[in-house]
Amino acid sequence: SGQAMWRYLRPARPAAGAPLALLRAQASAPKPLLPKLPQQPRARISSVASPSPLPERVSPEAIKKRQPKPDSWKDSRVTYRGGLYRSKGRSLFGRLMGRWRGTTIDLNHDFRLWHRHEEASRHVRLWLESLFLSQTLQRLIFPDLTIVAAVSAGIVAYNQQLLHAAMEHSAELAAKVASETALQVTMLPGMIALPTEPFSLSGFALGLLVTFRTQACHGRYVEARILWGTLVNVSRDIASRILCTVPPTSAANLALREKGMRLIRSFPRSIKYHLTVDGFNQDIDIYSYTDKDLLAKTDEYLRDELAIIWNEEESHGIAGLREGQAPSPAADLDFPNRLLRASVRSRPLWVVQELGTVTAAIRKSGAAGPMEVAILDNRLLEYNNVLGAMDRIMRTPI
Repeated sequence: SGQAMWRYLRPARPAAGAPLALLRAQASAPKPLLPKLPQQPRARISSVASPSPLPERVSPEAIKKRQPKPDSWKDSRVTYRGGLYRSKGRSLFGRLMGRWRGTTIDLNHDFRLWHRHEEASRHVRLWLESLFLSQTLQRLIFPDLTIVAAVSAGIVAYNQQLLHAAMEHSAELAAKVASETALQVTMLPGMIALPTEPFSLSGFALGLLVTFRTQACHGRYVEARILWGTLVNVSRDIASRILCTVPPTSAANLALREKGMRLIRSFPRSIKYHLTVDGFNQDIDIYSYTDKDLLAKTDEYLRDELAIIWNEEESHGIAGLREGQAPSPAADLDFPNRLLRASVRSRPLWVVQELGTVTAAIRKSGAAGPMEVAILDNRLLEYNNVLGAMDRIMRTPI
C-alpha cells in the first residue's frame, strides 16, 4: 500500500527535451480516480549503471484475475473457513504422528497458539492432553516407567503366588484374607516387601532437590535467552553506528564499513561453534566421529559459513554501496583463514579484537569523533560481557 501511494503521488517522469509548457501542463493535470499501479521490476545491482526500463502498468482486470476463484474450496488441498482460504495441511496419519511426537523445544507461541491458549476450555483440554499427549509422560513411559512397571508386576505376581499357596493349606488364613479391606495387606514370610519409612523420609528431600534443579535449569535457560537477545540488539546497534558514522566517500572508508559488517555477522556464528560441540548443525552426527575428526568437521562447516560472509560479491549488500559503485579492493578477505588457525583458542574473542582494530582505524582516520568512537568501544565491551556470561553458563555445572 505504501508503494502504491508513492507511485500515485509522485510526478510523472518527463521525457528528455520536453518543453517547459508541456511540463507545466502535466503538473496541473488532475489525478485519475482509479490510478493504474505500475509494477516496478527488480533489477540486480551491477558495477555498471544502466537506465532502468519504464514500469509496466497493470490493469484492474488483471489484478482481479489473480484473486482466487469462488469455487477454489473444492480443491482437495484448500478449504474455505472463516471467510479465508486455508490449507487442509497434512493427512490424518501425519497429524496423529505429529500429535504423538509432540512439538520441539524451540517452538514459541505464535498468534494462533496464543489464541488457542486463551480459550475458556483450555484447562480441560490441557488436563486431557497431559494424560495422553504430554511430552514429559511420553519420555517417561519408555524405558523408565516400563521397567518399573514390569519389575513391580513381577513382585506382585510372586507375592500373590505365595499367598494363594498358603491359603490352600490354611482355612483360617483364607477367611482372614477374605475379610480384609483393600487397604489391608497380609504379609507372609518369604514375600518381597520394603518398609515405607525410607520413602516417607526421603520424599520431602527429593521433592526439594528436584524443585531446586528445575528452577536452576530454567534460570540458566532464561539467562541464556536474555544474553542472546542482548547480542542481537548490540549487533544491530554497532552496525547502525558504523554505517551512519563512516561515510562511503573513499576506498579506506568503504574497507572499514565492509570489514565491520562482516565481523558483526561472523561473531554469532563463531559463538555458535564455540559454545556447542557440533555448532548446532544437523549435518554433523557427533556419534559418528572421534573428537579429533569432529573438531575438523566443525571447522570445515564454520569455514563454509564464513566463506559466504567474506565473499567479495557480498560487498554491495554488506556495505550499502550505491548502484554503479565498485566494492573496495582493500577488504580483508583472508580473515576466515586467520580465524580458523589452531593457535586461536577463543574465536569469538578474536572477532571482538578485530572489531577493536576497526574502531581504532575509524578514530585514526578522523571519520568519527571521540564521542562516537567511545560509544563503539562501550558496545564492544558489551560483546565481551555477553561472551563471558555464555562461557560461564556453559562451563558451570548444576
